[in-house]
Amino acid sequence: MPRKLVCTTIVLLVLLCGSAVACEGQVGKVIYEDTFADDSGGWDFTPPAATVKPPDFVFAMSSKFSNLSSQVLTFHATDADYCAEVIVPKSLAADNKYGFAIQFWAVDYNNYWMVMLSSDGSIGLYSRTNGVWQTIANIPNAPSLKPEPDAVNTLRVTTTGGRISIYLNGQLVKAIRAQVPDGGLRFGMYSQIDKAVDGAAPILVKSYKVTSGQ
Repeated sequence: MPRKLVCTTIVLLVLLCGSAVACEGQVGKVIYEDTFADDSGGWDFTPPAATVKPPDFVFAMSSKFSNLSSQVLTFHATDADYCAEVIVPKSLAADNKYGFAIQFWAVDYNNYWMVMLSSDGSIGLYSRTNGVWQTIANIPNAPSLKPEPDAVNTLRVTTTGGRISIYLNGQLVKAIRAQVPDGGLRFGMYSQIDKAVDGAAPILVKSYKVTSGQ
């Protein structure tokens, strides 16, 4: 095979494989997957602020919606591997940042856990019980953050045997043990902006995938 054709083929394979391994490291049977080609994924929408606009799930915060949650109502998972590809816009100001989170172990909208990536590069682990928030862990500066405008960051959370592990762009950020809630648990996403403003850039979720993990 001519050298030029070999190189062209390799480049093509790299490009094709690049999108296929976005949530690299996920293992186990696929429980749920959505690339937002349409709105059939079972999400609980808040139109027009939280809805699918192919090829993205769009969180459009405003003075009316400074934070938004959306859970999948038709699938459940407990011990699992959760992953989302997301574009989080840069902070509007030093005191006004965006946040995007993966929700898991969700009984409802007042009882769940979540891992949130903020536009300043921090990552937090939180629980919400009967509507009351608790900060479990906070990592001020995640070294694996892609800070460029419109960069796609991959946030991943695994829950195995009561151990929560948090990854950003394939690198382990934090691991901690926690008590697993009882019952059939949902999963979803959360977004926020610290200070509500109109006309802010939206958070764009490119994909969301849940597997059974190890």
